[in-house]
Amino acid sequence: MLEASDIAEGLASEQAAWKPIVSSLARPEWSVALTANDAVEQVERQWRRLVHERGLASGDGTLLISLTRQDDDGGWVVVRLPDGPLVLDALGPNPGEPEFVAMSLVGDVVCGVTAEEYELWVVCARLD
Repeated sequence: MLEASDIAEGLASEQAAWKPIVSSLARPEWSVALTANDAVEQVERQWRRLVHERGLASGDGTLLISLTRQDDDGGWVVVRLPDGPLVLDALGPNPGEPEFVAMSLVGDVVCGVTAEEYELWVVCARLD
């Protein structure tokens, strides 16, 4: 289930949420080669696992998602994770290269997916 949402006062901007994901100091919590036959499916499973381990999803499975990067501020979207797999292929500028960041509803933790040279990365960070 998706619904548009205005960013709540006090939550990090999309730009702030992307910063630790795309930083030159960022290191993936998990990665897979872009050339792997099931790279996007692997990313979906591992991203979902990390989202739950890091506490991004609320009790009913909702969190915030941003597809925009850096200077574009397209607005956060509230997403309720379905029970089944997500099709992440559509969440990026190029087929097979999803790029997005998720943030907890309270704005303290982010977990993003980004394509880096030869790999897809899942990067998670706490926001201060």
